[in-house]
Amino acid sequence: MKFTASDVFLNVNELSVDSFLKFASQAAFDTGYTKSIAELNQSFLEREKEFSTGLEDGFAIPHAKNAAVQKPGFLYFRLSQPIDWQTYDDKPVSDIFTLMVPPENAGNEHLKMLANLSTALLEDEFKQKLRSLTSQKEIADYINQKIGE
Repeated sequence: MKFTASDVFLNVNELSVDSFLKFASQAAFDTGYTKSIAELNQSFLEREKEFSTGLEDGFAIPHAKNAAVQKPGFLYFRLSQPIDWQTYDDKPVSDIFTLMVPPENAGNEHLKMLANLSTALLEDEFKQKLRSLTSQKEIADYINQKIGE
């Protein structure tokens, strides 16, 4: 999977987790990751109810395994203002990766993508550099370099 500039969304103005997940589902539809905005959104919401996907340092990784997902992948969103999200450090979230996989890729592919992303998010250097970049192309190139295709 090659991460591209069209997978990067900057200055997203959503004020809650629910409204963000709707926005992200629409973005996934617009970029060809899903054929159903409603089904993907429902999958994100159900996963969030099981256990929050908020991490720490302002990051979250909501994910969905759903038949409406057409190809495995993820999108990156930078919010214009942080939103309240249940996180390990009780701080609001400003940077979000949405991870999506169809059921046939739910095993190894999903776990590998989640592991690569989670590992990168443990590195302060990765988070600082990601936040310092301002163009969609620079961000996509950096994510490809650090997380791999």
